[in-house]
Amino acid sequence: MTLETQIHMTKRLALRYLLYTTTGMALFSCKKNKTAPDPGPQNDNKYVNDWIYESMKSDYYWTDNIPSNPDRTQAPGDFFYGLLKRPDDRFSWIVEDYKTLLASLSGVNKEAGYSVSLFLFGQSKLGAQIQYVKKNSPAEAAGLKRGDVFWGVNGKEYTYSSGADVDAFLSALEQNHTLRISKIIPGSDGKDSSTAPGNPINLTVAEFAENPVYLDSVYEINGKKIGYFMYNFFAPDKGDSSSLYDNQVDAVFGRLKARGVTSLVLDLRYNPGGDSRSTVNLASNIIKGFSADKVFFRREYNKTLTAEITKELGAGYFIQKFSAEANNIGNQLDQVVVLTSRSSASASELLINGLRPYMPVAIVGDTTYGKNVGSWSIYKTDDRRNTWGLQPIVTKSFNAEGKSDYTTGFVPDVVIKESFRMGTLGDVKEPLLYAALTRILGTPPARMAAGETTARSLLRFVGGSQQRKAYANQLIEQKPNF
Repeated sequence: MTLETQIHMTKRLALRYLLYTTTGMALFSCKKNKTAPDPGPQNDNKYVNDWIYESMKSDYYWTDNIPSNPDRTQAPGDFFYGLLKRPDDRFSWIVEDYKTLLASLSGVNKEAGYSVSLFLFGQSKLGAQIQYVKKNSPAEAAGLKRGDVFWGVNGKEYTYSSGADVDAFLSALEQNHTLRISKIIPGSDGKDSSTAPGNPINLTVAEFAENPVYLDSVYEINGKKIGYFMYNFFAPDKGDSSSLYDNQVDAVFGRLKARGVTSLVLDLRYNPGGDSRSTVNLASNIIKGFSADKVFFRREYNKTLTAEITKELGAGYFIQKFSAEANNIGNQLDQVVVLTSRSSASASELLINGLRPYMPVAIVGDTTYGKNVGSWSIYKTDDRRNTWGLQPIVTKSFNAEGKSDYTTGFVPDVVIKESFRMGTLGDVKEPLLYAALTRILGTPPARMAAGETTARSLLRFVGGSQQRKAYANQLIEQKPNF
């Protein structure tokens, strides 16, 4: 099983766990007439499936590949997945509660507030290392730190044989749970070890709105001013139409502009995608030589939808241009370096692809995920018989040069993968940032101590928190009104 297949399966399992509700069986009355009550909307599969079929035939990017006469009595989830074009479509999905879907797309989830990488230790033992702790979260209050390691949850250890085991490990973190943390001990020979697990730490999950604007800084090294910005998913706000997060991104670039930075390190290593509107906003703060006619990307839909949009909204709808941003720093930049990992996906890749026709964009890290298609949410409000939400692939994106060839991911200019020796985010000795600064300066920075070395390891990455988020591996578009 490939990592991509495993990630998609894990996400489906996660969303079912988080969003599906249990379908109750009809119970018979104890009264003498023994009349069965109305079974309710949860058993009305055909009604929901008729709507799913019509929606997919209208909007789905691969609409010509939808089966002509599927069994509409199936459970809606099974019916939906049976319509998809395989193996091309690894990304479309369905949930039973569209309201929870919409909240999740804005980063609102029930969690303790930390993100992890899962790795395989030895032949089958699963372990986890904390990538970052989210601000103002229960995990931050409990004292969890980046780089902390744990070997189980609630006293239970996990072994690995398939993506279902990854899902079981990660799903345990989405309920109140207990961890015993170990710390990494770097070995002088490059082989690391860890301390014995510490005392139990109890973590309570809560409805938590993660802020993607995580960290920014400016480094003055060898006469150069280098800006750094870590951004962990694309969302304009927490679903309240306030544009809070986009405004905070603008404020970050206001600070970078005021400091006179001439190079930018954009950290998208943990960014699995999100809303195209926020992608436009971020790209528009970076583009060199902005003008109102410059194309960020072009959308492509199925033939029927293309004809309808052209008729109702005009051909200009397919073209997404950059927006005018007061804090744009593009003209003062001589270099842009993006930090990536296998979790960097979709909207993150769209940003790289969309900027490259106008300025050099170097990549430091690992090969990105590889997703050049986007989706939008389809749902019906105030329909008691149908609360389902669809997130089907509806569009493919191309940059101003017509390029869309990154389905296998963007290969980095400098390959470096995170190991146990993570380092502190934003610290110049953190391995990925150190590699980016070295590329910008042309030589290892003289005033800095050597960056943390990458340990030799037999560990294998098998999953992570990002893949369970609703916005994971997504480019979220807004469905046009016509």
